Amino acid sequence: MKKKGLLFALCLFLCISFNPIQAMAAESPSYSLSLTSNQTQVGSQVRVVVKGTQVTDLFGYEIRLSYDTTHLRFIKGTSPMNGFSVPAIVKEGQVIFAHTKVGKLPGDSGDVELASFTFENLSEGPAEIKLIQVKEVTSAMQAATVTSDSKLAMDITPKQGVAITFSDMANHWAQKAVERAASLGIVNGYDDGTFQPDGKVTRAEFTAMLVRAISLTSKDAQNMQFSDINDIPQWAKAYIFEAASAGVVTGYEDHSFGADRLISRAEMAVMVARAIGLESNSDEADSFADEDQIPAWALQEIKASRKAGLIQGRDNNYFVPDDQATRAEAAVLILAAYDNFQSANER
Repeated sequence: MKKKGLLFALCLFLCISFNPIQAMAAESPSYSLSLTSNQTQVGSQVRVVVKGTQVTDLFGYEIRLSYDTTHLRFIKGTSPMNGFSVPAIVKEGQVIFAHTKVGKLPGDSGDVELASFTFENLSEGPAEIKLIQVKEVTSAMQAATVTSDSKLAMDITPKQGVAITFSDMANHWAQKAVERAASLGIVNGYDDGTFQPDGKVTRAEFTAMLVRAISLTSKDAQNMQFSDINDIPQWAKAYIFEAASAGVVTGYEDHSFGADRLISRAEMAVMVARAIGLESNSDEADSFADEDQIPAWALQEIKASRKAGLIQGRDNNYFVPDDQATRAEAAVLILAAYDNFQSANER
């Protein structure tokens, strides 16, 4: 009942008229689209973000955008703002997505990221996504509509991608997996042509890789509310919010996400198991030699990942859950999860 009441309130105040004199007194806000992930192959996903500049006291909003239904399929919309989202309305090539804060809170001001939208590339050819308008609502329940001509054009290419190689991956144990993951757009190399397989991976980086590989389903209209949200890199926010709303990532006891914190092997295995929906009741799976060192919160997911063939131990069958994962290990695990997910959805 509480959520229904909140959603009703959102729908109500989005229809409230605004005071034009007060609106003219403030600097005019503007809204635009930008790409956070532009995988151009058929079957891959593209993610776009709606951003606002010179925004004042934004408490709630309704976004309307259009897209090419011949080449694109809408998957979902998520918001980084605290509060609740109304499930997107999709009809005749248009998406309407609304979100509101809840309680006696101020609205957001300045440069604000409103929402992230995910689309699947259906077929070859040129495609366009256009932002039509944003209805704003302030904390004083004043509403205004801002039109936009911001649009993104892309050229969707055939499914077969160009093979990608890295200068430092020759004869590496993970060479084939890393290069395949790169060709799928899951992982990226560096400007000098290297992959740096032994480099460490942050929680933000691993989350981005995982979201690029797996199509996640939101489980709750309420997005995460991390205490260190301002410390999350802008490029990673859309990925982290999507993973959080799907229940794949959670914060620490102090409610922080720790975007720059190096991810552990245990955290990595748990996130992958949640992303592809592995059954956590896997007591029959083979044990690691250091199972007594695996934290209780990660044990069932690690067992499930091993049973599914996604993870293996290091030397002498040790999992070493607290060790920091390397870029090569992350790529291999996510590619295995990708294959598992694709196989499960083809059955």
